[in-house]
Amino acid sequence: MGEWFFEDHHDELAELLRDKAPITMPNVIKKKLTEGKKAVQTSTLFKLPVELLAMIAKELHGDDVLFMFAITCKAIFAIVEPHLVKFYKELFPSWRDCRVICVGDCMDDKDELPTGVLTDSEREWVKSERENWGSCYSIFVETFKNERFQRVKDFRSPVSFAALWKPGAWGPHGYTAREGAFQEDMEMLDALHRNKQVSATSRVDREVLCNVSKREYVRDLGYIDPEVPMCVTLAHALIVLICWSPCADYALAYKLQAVRDMKRGRWAGDRFRIVTEDKLEDMQDKGEEWTDVTEEAGVILRHLCRKNRRDWDWALEPMRAAGCSWPEYESSSSDSGSSSSDVDADAEL
Repeated sequence: MGEWFFEDHHDELAELLRDKAPITMPNVIKKKLTEGKKAVQTSTLFKLPVELLAMIAKELHGDDVLFMFAITCKAIFAIVEPHLVKFYKELFPSWRDCRVICVGDCMDDKDELPTGVLTDSEREWVKSERENWGSCYSIFVETFKNERFQRVKDFRSPVSFAALWKPGAWGPHGYTAREGAFQEDMEMLDALHRNKQVSATSRVDREVLCNVSKREYVRDLGYIDPEVPMCVTLAHALIVLICWSPCADYALAYKLQAVRDMKRGRWAGDRFRIVTEDKLEDMQDKGEEWTDVTEEAGVILRHLCRKNRRDWDWALEPMRAAGCSWPEYESSSSDSGSSSSDVDADAEL
């Protein structure tokens, strides 16, 4: 855990828990393929009925061929656009209201997940797979191993379109397109590759992390707590509350009993979403009872920041560049000893 806890990719985790905004096409696509008049198409392709063209688009599963078919012309784009929207929704799925848990790598074949995380059929499948993998952790790593993140990473890689002929290149009937037309095509393809489904909100909207299973919430400590740096987000708060492991070996420096107890996170396997404070107030106004447990996460995060600041000094440069900083108290408290809460915790340990 200490190897990745303060890295910036946790923004992806927060993004998965937010409400999604409607998917929109890039501006260059709107300008070239949705605005203005549609030219009359005389190609043999357009002798096919619209229903068959839509069926063709549905069968184009690779993003390269789907994108190239989409930019053929305005008429084709109008048919393919719903399939592009579906493609982006599948590429950027939501974890909103899904069960989330952070499983420790020291889980062996005797460890059980929290009640309700797996269905009966899933639990039986895990038991059957243990003979092959030896532990729950190995099963989950080999089965799920960040497929969503890897797919997005591959999707954002530099675009290479072997099937797109350059001007003057050989083709079945030659290829005489203007250089400008080729550049326009590449511009549109690149825009489609960079497009994504964005969230309806962001951190600047003052968000809260809601546990919809327990009706509890945590506020963004990076904004409201002067002892927590801005680079610590709701994703970090979620992680310290959903750990599930038989041991407390986090590769983190700590003396606080609450951190030791983090191995059996009270929120592990629950369902979550990130909403704005205004949205939370609306839910409370409707009679829903929600409990603020921000301090529960705050005790742990403040302690981890204090005890591990120097271990992540290598990661501070991009944080400083983004306007983040570690609290001024850090240099004195980490050198001179512990806060009052730490002293009490040391006595417990």
